[in-house]
Parts: sequence; C-alpha cells; structure tokens
Amino acid sequence: MSAAAVQQVIDRMPFARSLGIAIVDVDSRLQTRMPYAETVVGNPRVPALHGGALASLMQIAAAAELIRVTGAAARPPRMFSITAEYLRSAVLEDTLATAAVISRSRRFANLRVELRQASSAERAIAAATVQFRLVD
Repeated sequence: MSAAAVQQVIDRMPFARSLGIAIVDVDSRLQTRMPYAETVVGNPRVPALHGGALASLMQIAAAAELIRVTGAAARPPRMFSITAEYLRSAVLEDTLATAAVISRSRRFANLRVELRQASSAERAIAAATVQFRLVD
C-alpha cells in the first residue's frame, strides 16, 4: 500500500489530524512525521515535547506500518498494548518515527518504533514496542 493510501486511513483518526501527522515514503519505508507545534509542548521550562504526544506518534506510526503491510484500509488496527521507552528529552522541533513489524501471527502483530529528531538524528529520542490485535 502506498504512503498516500496509508495517509488517507490515518487522516480518519481525529487525534492524528490534530497532531498534523504526515506519512511519507522514504527509501521504500514509511516515515511518520509530527510537526512541531506549541500544543505538543509538555514542559515549557525545560523546554520539551509532551511524552503523551510522543507516545501517540509512536502508536500512529506503528498503525501506519501495519496498515501498509496488511493493506487493512477499511479500518485501522486496534492497539492492544504499548511499552514506551523515553531515552532523552525531545527538543522543540519536528519528530520523525519509523516502525517495523517484529512478528505477526493470525491474531496479533508486534511492531518496534523509533523516534528521531534532526538535532540528534544519530540517536533515538524514544522507542516503543506496540502490539495490535488483528481479529475481533
């Protein structure tokens, strides 16, 4: 499934729209981008992005990758669990996420997501393992 088709599915998620999430194809891999906005600042004194916004970005990036792999455009997959690891403070700039399927069975899929920013592109700022339920 193309990045544009995945973007159409993600655009049906109200919170993804409010975060301004954009899906792009970079070297045959999906990259999910959350643009910097004042609404995602968690602590203006540090200053740093809100951990909840980062976790949401990781969840949406994992869902986008799973939609691309499975072609499930009718409805987004249902998240079962997420384990987020915050590795360093997220500065006030755009944040990029990449996801990869770790394992997939008939009932569940596990994905690994990493977040990076331009100021520290060589090191991830956060990571997560996200599990989706594939059947109802």
